[in-house]
Amino acid sequence: MAHAQRANSSSQQRFKLKFDKKDLHQSVPESHSENAADDGKMQEKMETDDDEGHVIHASNSGQISRDDTNIKTTSFSPPQGAISTSNLAEATKENKDILGPNNPGISGNLQIDAKNIPEYPDKKITMTDFAGQCSYYASHQIFLSPRAFFILVLNMEKKFDDQVGEEVCCQEGSIYERWTHRDYLEFWMKSIHQYSNDNAPVLLIGTHSEKKTEKEIMTFFHEIWATLEMKDKTLYKHLHEDRQFAVGFHDNESIENIKLSIVKVVQNLNHWGEKLPLSWVMFEKFFQEKKSQRIMKKEMLLAFNDALPTGIKLETVDDINFMLQFFHDIREILYFNQELLDVVIILDVQWFANLFKNVITDRNHAEKDLCRFASDWKKFDQTGELNDTLLTAIWEMKGIAFTEHKTDVMLYMEKLGLLAKLDDKKWYVPCMNKMPFPENPFTSYSASSILCYVFDVLPAGIFHRLVATCLQIHWEIVTERGRLCIYQTAAVFLFKGQNILLGMTPREIQLQVFVIEGRVEISKCQEIKAEIDRMLNVLSRTFQTDFRFTFGFKCKASGFCDSQGSSVINESEFTKAIFQCPSCPIGRKHIINSKNITKYWVQVYHDEVEPLEVKGISKSSPLESVGPSESHPKDNFAKIVKLLQVGTDAVRICFDKFLPKEDLEKTLKDNETDMRRGPFRFQQPQLEILFTPQGGSNTGVSSLSMDVTIMYKLLRNFSDIAPPGNGWGKEPRIVDITESDDIERIRLYRNKYSHTSESSTVMSDGVFHIIWDDLSKAILRLSGGVLKRRIMEI
Repeated sequence: MAHAQRANSSSQQRFKLKFDKKDLHQSVPESHSENAADDGKMQEKMETDDDEGHVIHASNSGQISRDDTNIKTTSFSPPQGAISTSNLAEATKENKDILGPNNPGISGNLQIDAKNIPEYPDKKITMTDFAGQCSYYASHQIFLSPRAFFILVLNMEKKFDDQVGEEVCCQEGSIYERWTHRDYLEFWMKSIHQYSNDNAPVLLIGTHSEKKTEKEIMTFFHEIWATLEMKDKTLYKHLHEDRQFAVGFHDNESIENIKLSIVKVVQNLNHWGEKLPLSWVMFEKFFQEKKSQRIMKKEMLLAFNDALPTGIKLETVDDINFMLQFFHDIREILYFNQELLDVVIILDVQWFANLFKNVITDRNHAEKDLCRFASDWKKFDQTGELNDTLLTAIWEMKGIAFTEHKTDVMLYMEKLGLLAKLDDKKWYVPCMNKMPFPENPFTSYSASSILCYVFDVLPAGIFHRLVATCLQIHWEIVTERGRLCIYQTAAVFLFKGQNILLGMTPREIQLQVFVIEGRVEISKCQEIKAEIDRMLNVLSRTFQTDFRFTFGFKCKASGFCDSQGSSVINESEFTKAIFQCPSCPIGRKHIINSKNITKYWVQVYHDEVEPLEVKGISKSSPLESVGPSESHPKDNFAKIVKLLQVGTDAVRICFDKFLPKEDLEKTLKDNETDMRRGPFRFQQPQLEILFTPQGGSNTGVSSLSMDVTIMYKLLRNFSDIAPPGNGWGKEPRIVDITESDDIERIRLYRNKYSHTSESSTVMSDGVFHIIWDDLSKAILRLSGGVLKRRIMEI
């Protein structure tokens, strides 16, 4: 497919930046909006009194410039090289090659007019100013684009270890209560790291420099680097010494230096200057024209695409989804290519964010405007439990017409982890929960040891998403006096007679099982762990950066989610049956029996405990997972890719069972029309594998010439294989182990890892073992164990 040609400019002086500021403080309650809107503006005065720091998100969307009759390719251009008559002519020729000399478009002829292309075109940067109230932090992920850079504004008059003032963001009762400036620095950097991308550039700006000496300014920025070194060095990659600035009152020189730095940052963004299909201009214009209707069914987009002329319209579903992903990444729209969500496109992102903003309305407005629902709102404000009556009242109070879009909006909010469905008339909104978790409430019951998922960087909101996912798979929530046992940092579920305690600390997610009577069942603990592993693996796909974690265990000297994080013992320490606790201070050292701690979560085969790198390896059954050879984080990703290659052959074995060669030709013949033009339409390269140009199946076609995608589509739509337990296109649950479940597993892993750059991917041992265990078991089940040796050779 042809791409837009661009004209270039090499000089910074000729490169004009146009700042289009979207101030998210319109999402702030009216009583705060005036002061909030004044903070962090890019102007001659750049000051902020926000105690917790201030973040400005800036993105270049590669936005397509256009008018009613001309497609202008120049707005894609990075500031590199000079424009010339020859490359304008080349651009015009390329466009004409695509469109044809008189090819009708949606409204009249589409033409290229080189005269309308400016010699040094403006480059548009959209700047988003994030609301400071902590209740709104949950919605920031909607705007944290992977195609952005960020400006973090900090007040140099504030000391890093001082607590942030309560008046700044209404922290009372929230998890942010008593947070220091250092905590907020870490929070913002983690949010950028997880929701944007792990290389997103950050400009550091310290304000009130007129009150500081040069030495004090240097010390301030040094403290930022020292904080990140202490918290997590992976956050270093977002910063650079050339991108930190001290700004004072009427400091025009520093403002100009910041602008030049922005130009340099933009020029070096990976996506700046990428070539985009010219036809996407039609879709951007279409989205803009339909934006007033807020939400659009995907079928309307498909109809629009089908009406486009050949050479402009997108030929395959994958092409359409790729285009949608791009506009989603720049937050022109919201779209998720997942079942239930893939039929709807959110056209007005700010409108969607405002819907959620209105749900978490501040206390002053609620007490004034929701008097008739005082009891419901008080419960919501304390526990996060939102009933349908209160939700309707909130949206009606704001004059929002929501009935038509309610189902789609709530599904999208669930997907983003903003809320979780409790039943048809009730939701759980994590960011509103102010219930503290009682310290060691279950010490009198029989309990397992405490398993810890220890993260390099605990993703912001990951715990609440995990709780929401547990609700979605229908784990029963334990209740106390009519109130759900879901707290700010913990939740209690009931599963097969076992009480599950999930909790969060600054760097860990902790898991413990307890029972009221009798003893904890080890097999149930391992089943629960496997389900949590699976959920974390699924959740990792919702972040721009794959998060990394290792396993550890709490020693008996500390309780669940207490402050003694140092008592977590890494899994690598459990190499002996008995050893001295390496984590507790010298005055409280004690002896650890490895088996007593690890038996609940991993299988132990000898009196001497084997290293946990071989956990899950079976000594007898060929249908248990096969342990990988010794590996390192840099090799883990490559091993998974090799395992997926074996997975393709496992799918092939199953395919030949349901569609053997003697039946395949008839299946293709009987369904050729549907595969070419019907509801099960295949892409052109796939059709070329299955059929001749004249029609009819290719002679000798078999599973050997097919990839996983072709086999999956044929099995799903044209064979009698039973559907997966959780449905086609959905992540299988841990209990789903039929042939179609395992095909779905392999397909989803392949989609995530087979198309990722191996050189840029490091996979932690914790994530690696989860994926290896799940994937190898699926391969062995599908192949009946015949591929075991190939797996062992990896």
